[in-house]
Amino acid sequence: MGKSQEIKKLDAALSKYVRSSNADHTGRATCFTCGVMKPWKQMDCGHFMSRSKYATRWLYDLDAGLTNVQPQCKRCNMTNGGQQYLYGKRLDEIYGEGTAERIVTMSNQPSKHSIVDLVRWRKEYEGKLKA
Repeated sequence: MGKSQEIKKLDAALSKYVRSSNADHTGRATCFTCGVMKPWKQMDCGHFMSRSKYATRWLYDLDAGLTNVQPQCKRCNMTNGGQQYLYGKRLDEIYGEGTAERIVTMSNQPSKHSIVDLVRWRKEYEGKLKA
């Protein structure tokens, strides 16, 4: 399987995990930027830094207080271009001042991921979904 196919699979696994793991007991998730609640399957997996930035594309390390991905409603993510300013403000509110800037800095670092890395990460998220 090619690298682009593995990237798509990893994107899908991370998206499903981020959206579902942020849902409450009724299956509703809150948009990270506007606060609207919707069923997690109707939400997007919004990125603070663009998906084109491979160094942070799959960054979801809540223990370290670093996350580039969170549930977003389609209006914020697609219609309003991701609401990057509000997204950054929320990151700093939740994870501490300077978090958004750290993610911006990280996103500009060179990053190359092997197919082995992509498969390993995908399997981790798929495993978390099953748990």
